[in-house]
Order: sequence, then C-alpha cells, then structure tokens
Amino acid sequence: MTGGRGASGVLEVIRLLPRVSPVLSAALAALVLLQALLTSGFMLASATVVGDVARQATGGTGDTDLVLLHLAVFVAVFVIRLAITPLLGMISNELARRLNATLGQTTLEGALRPVGIGHLSDPAVADRIQLAQGLATGYPPGDAVTSLTRLATSRLSGIAAAILLATVEWWLPLPLVAAWITLSRWRLSEVRKAVDAEEGAMPTLRQAGYARELAIGDAAAKEVRVFGFQDWLHERFTRAWLSGMDTLAGSGHLLTRTAGPVLLAVSHAAVFGYLVFATASGRFNVESVTVALQAIAGLGALGWIGDVQWMLAQASATVPHALAIGRLGVEAEHNRSDTSTPDEQLPAQEIRFEDVRFGYPDRPVLKGLDLSIPAGSSLAIVGMNGAGKSTLIKLLARLYDPVSGRITIDGVDLRTLDPHAWRRQLAIVFQDFLRYELPLRDNVGFGRLTADRSNGAFDRAAKLSGLNDFLPRLAAGWDTPLSRRFEGGTDLSGGQWQRVALARALFAVEHGARVLVLDEPTANLDVRAEAEIYQHFLEITRGLTTILVSHRFATVRLADRICVIDDGHVIEYGSHEELMALDGEYAHLFTLQSAPFREARNV
Repeated sequence: MTGGRGASGVLEVIRLLPRVSPVLSAALAALVLLQALLTSGFMLASATVVGDVARQATGGTGDTDLVLLHLAVFVAVFVIRLAITPLLGMISNELARRLNATLGQTTLEGALRPVGIGHLSDPAVADRIQLAQGLATGYPPGDAVTSLTRLATSRLSGIAAAILLATVEWWLPLPLVAAWITLSRWRLSEVRKAVDAEEGAMPTLRQAGYARELAIGDAAAKEVRVFGFQDWLHERFTRAWLSGMDTLAGSGHLLTRTAGPVLLAVSHAAVFGYLVFATASGRFNVESVTVALQAIAGLGALGWIGDVQWMLAQASATVPHALAIGRLGVEAEHNRSDTSTPDEQLPAQEIRFEDVRFGYPDRPVLKGLDLSIPAGSSLAIVGMNGAGKSTLIKLLARLYDPVSGRITIDGVDLRTLDPHAWRRQLAIVFQDFLRYELPLRDNVGFGRLTADRSNGAFDRAAKLSGLNDFLPRLAAGWDTPLSRRFEGGTDLSGGQWQRVALARALFAVEHGARVLVLDEPTANLDVRAEAEIYQHFLEITRGLTTILVSHRFATVRLADRICVIDDGHVIEYGSHEELMALDGEYAHLFTLQSAPFREARNV
C-alpha cells in the first residue's frame, strides 16, 4: 500500500454513505453545510453587536430597535448552532453504526462465500481481515464517519472564515491559509506513512494476538499451566506486540515539527502587524476588527486537527480492505452462476478421480491420483500420515479444487455442479471436527439446518452414533449446552464428542445425503464404543457411497474396497482378501498392527 490508500479510503467512505442510508447522508451533508454557514453568521452577528455596543458606549446614536434586532439575530444564531451540534453527532453516530454493520457484513460474506477455504489460509487475506475490522489500530470503519463529519464541518467553517477575512482586506487570508494548509499536509503525510506501517506490522501483530488468545482462552489453559510456559507466553506476546508497535512509533520528521510552528508564527505576525497598523491609522472600524480577529482564529480549522484527522486516516484505511474481502464473495457468486444443480440421486454410478494433482504452498500432495468409487459401495483409504488421505476428502467437498485433472460424479466434472447443492449430498465427519459450545440439538442439527428439529428427527442418528449411551444423563437432554461456560452446560469427553460428530453426519444422511465420509471416526473411542460402531457399520453405510479414512485396520477391513495411497498415488486397490493375497504395503501394515494382538492371545 502507498500513502494514497488513506485518501482512497476517505473517498470510499463518502461513496458508501449514500448506500448505507441516503436520507441520513443527505441530512448530514445539509447540517454540516448549515453549521459552517452559521459559524460565519455568528462571526458577523457578534461583530455587529460589538459595533452597536461600541457606538453607544462612545455616545453615538442608534436605532434601539435595530440594536435589539442585531442582538436577537446573534442569540438565534448561537442557539441554532447549539441545537445542531448534538443533532450532527446523533446522525453521524447512526451512520457510523450502519457503516460498521455494512462493512462487517461485507467482510463476513467475502470470507464465507468462496467455494473453497484456500483463501482463509492465505496470510495476505488474514491480514486484510484483521485490518478490515480495525483491530490493529482500534478504529473501526464507522469512526471514519464521525471524524469526517467533524473534519468537514471544520474545513467549511475555515473556508467561511477565510472569505470573511477577505472582506476586510482581500489578501489577509492568503498567508494564513497557505501556512495552515502546508502544515496540515505535512502532518497528513506523516499519518499516512503510519497507516502504511501498520499494514506492514500486521503479521507481527497477528502473532501477538495469537499469543494473547492462548494466554487468556480456555482452549490451551491446561497445557499452558501443566507445561509451565506462562512466562514464555507473556514474553512472546510482549515481544511481538512491541515489535509491531515499534513500526508505528516515531512517525514525523523533526524538520516539519519545527518548521510548522515557525511558518504559522511568521504568517500570523505579518497579518496581525498589518491589522494593528491599519487599525491605528483609522482604516478599520470596530466591526471590521472584530470580524478579522474571529476569522483569523477560525482559519485554524483549515490546519491540522490532531485526533480528528488521525482517526479519519486510521478508520478510513480499513474500508478498502473490507471491500477487497467483499470482492472475494462477489467473485464466488459470479463463478457459482456458471454451475448447475446436481440431481439429488447423485452419485448413481461412481465418483472418479482422474489424474488429480494438488498441493499446498509448502508441499505437493497428490501427484496424478486415479481412483474410482462405485456408487453405493464403501471404500477405505489407508496410508501413512501426509499421504493425502484427508486432502482427497477436501477436494471431494470442493474445499479446494485440483491444480490439474478432475473429479467427476457420474461423468460430470464436479466444478460444474453447484457447490452448495453438491454438499447437501455429503455427510462428513472430519478428523478435526469442531466442538460447538452450543446445545446438543444444534450440534447434531447442523447436519441439515433446514430439517425438522423435533426430538423424533434425531432418534435414529442418536441410536447409530451411540449418543443414547450418555444422552439420558444430560440435564436438559437435547437442549443441554455442551460447555460449562454456559448455565446448565456440561463438558463431554473426547469419545463423546466424536459420537456427536458422527450423529451430525448421520442426521445429514437421514435427510438426503448420499455420500458418507468418515475421517478417523473411532480415533477417540474406547474399545467398547469402537466395537459398537463396528457392529453398526453395515447398518450405517447401507445404500450409501461411503469413504472411510482410518489407521485402524479392524475398521478398514469392513469396507467393500480398500485403496492404499503413498506419495500422492494409489499404489494398491482391492478388497481386504485381495490385498492380503497381494502381500504388499497393505498386508505389511495390517500384519504390523495386528501382531501385538496375536502375541497377546498366545501368551
């Protein structure tokens, strides 16, 4: 980003306000203009009243009614200004709230709408999301509205003051305007450099934020204390935070900091000197001098308005980032418009991976993988860690797209199918499934949000997943929050959480999903619970296209077919009996895992 980003951010705010609320934006603009006019009117009215009082004090004659009228105008202008000020604040605060909501929604939709999840692991996107929320500076986008209101009011008032001073003597405002604007531009340039520095510091500040999250959250609380790295974590946060802050400190140059006051002093000395000389020689009357003095003071509104301009630069700089994230969502919707809705009976024939290649930025994973999964059958996938088993599932769910090759569903390229409709065909238990701190009903019901939420709709999923083993012990049954952080909530064991995740997938199956994917479905289960899952495996998978990823060969052997992935390729494919007869990698791994059990039986 260059220094122009701050200016473009202000323009974006101005462009967005009519979209946020045309009525409030028009009212705000009208009140800002009126406030500026009233400021100049106040100067003229006060000068007129001072002139009237001066003439009467020196024994001059005047129309009493006219003097009272001047005084009434002065009071009216003063009162109206007082009334407008809080009204300006109310409208600008409401627009700020609406702008925060609009850009917050833009950022959220931009992050959520892309078909895949690759953008969320992009450090540049992560930085933009943080910057869009103003987390680096503490100034959300809405603060740009309140600061812009104050700045616009100030600038218009300054212009009005310059015009009034010019009516006294045409050249008087010129040196002052030049000095104030020059100083303001110097300081604004420094602030924009600071905004640029904040973007450069964002990766370090995100590291500090992560360390803070570990320190104060409950996710890592046990390990932080058991392993005793509280001090290390505190030091890590402090070092990262200070490193980020160091890039923001010390903005500004000594030359501008010293030259600015000198420039202001010289220009004001020249104007005041001339004003004194001209007044002493009788060129200016009391009204002119009063207007001039007020206008000179009012010209400061054209200069640097510290906190206001700082806040405006910081808050408006968040807007381009929010809009950039929002464009991810727009592009996603555009791409989705080119897809078709899949038949609800897919797959009816097969799922096929054809020469699929894919990798992450730091490593290749799949290197030309070919695999066929007949519809209605079960396939187990085995291989060493990092072989690409979970990646294959993410590609099937279109969380990522292949770099080359394609995935077809009954011969149709997966990328041509509407991703949301296709995902309704999937029921997946990820290895790193999320544990929602919400009621059990929601945790399971997320399998199909649009489905019936009555207890009867959950019964089969609860039975097959094993939830019935502990569901009766929950205080509020299905409505029990699964976290002690909420009133009446409870914490579950790892194995119980795995059953919840399995129930979520089975709930999706109950409501139309035809492809069941189980990634290490028994990893956290005890022996008895795992045996129960084995007993129900055929019932769970009946009629479904099932993909099972597991390191436990007692589960794997239940599948119709087994494939072994190594170095991004399928190296073996067949039934358990066929692969054992092949005496290859699968047979070696199966024998290796079953050896301790055979030895135990022989003891």
